[in-house]
Amino acid sequence: MNLGGEIAVVKRIDAKPEVVGARPDGTEKLDTYRLTAPRQLSAGDIVGIRDGGVVAISPDDPSKATLLGQATAWFPGVDNGKVWAVTEQSAAACEGQELPTTVRAKYTVAEHETSGRPARRVIPMPCGIEPVAQTSRGIVAHQTTGDVTGSGNAARARTSVVLLDQNGATNTVVAESATMLAADADQIVWRADECATSTCTKIYDAGSGKSRNAPTCEAGDPVGTGTLAPGGRWYATAVRTDNGTRLGVLDLVEDSCRDLGAFTALDNSADLDESLAATWSRANLLMIDQGTGELIEYNAPTGRVERRREALPVTNGAQVWGARNS
Repeated sequence: MNLGGEIAVVKRIDAKPEVVGARPDGTEKLDTYRLTAPRQLSAGDIVGIRDGGVVAISPDDPSKATLLGQATAWFPGVDNGKVWAVTEQSAAACEGQELPTTVRAKYTVAEHETSGRPARRVIPMPCGIEPVAQTSRGIVAHQTTGDVTGSGNAARARTSVVLLDQNGATNTVVAESATMLAADADQIVWRADECATSTCTKIYDAGSGKSRNAPTCEAGDPVGTGTLAPGGRWYATAVRTDNGTRLGVLDLVEDSCRDLGAFTALDNSADLDESLAATWSRANLLMIDQGTGELIEYNAPTGRVERRREALPVTNGAQVWGARNS
């Protein structure tokens, strides 16, 4: 885990943290280790964005990062072993095309191995297509279809969630006027824009080509951006109730919801990569309160929850990256 500027490992959830990546001199108020969108792949490597590039980190030497390529975003391959790096260029590259004004970039994706070898495949995206994930039926993207007028002169994009073919062209429209929340294997979790009912969160099965309502939680409705476990069975999400925000894990196979309790951090943001940072290490959900250092582990198959008795010493926020032995 990154404790806000130094990297530490705990051998057991209540063990004393062992610092394996010391804080560099002169960075007392900086976090030079922080990753954007950290995730652990099936082979154990931890991947995320740092300093304008996508990097891979071995849990055996977490202070060392291997640069895979330049990127503004990334997502794992469908095998949860390879890495897709997303780069963007100015929308000037789309000059001459009639596009919504909210299309401000043209994207390209490149497939990498975590060894750092050159990209295996490079796919330029059509203008208006932003790649965000990969499933067994192709890359998932947001396709900008129009502009929505906001307050003042501001405008936001109206997007459809689509599946792309191997050349980057739209193959299947998953949902119109919608946003993808998470995707893995055959499952795409999405939410309809402007939705105000209890069935806003939907699950699209890429195998059947159909969407269904997400499993219900007795405590309330799923909100925010959650995270899918590798394989696409379990989806961790904030659940909004009349008495605060709780954490739920939806079982997309059993169509059930496990309530993990209230978390004050989720009241600040319902997105699980914000105040309460969460990541999956295979079927284990690891969570850390970025402000207080509270550490929790949830094993989805058994339902076992472990909470660290003493909060970890954190500064500048914190991140939990994964486990050495998943």
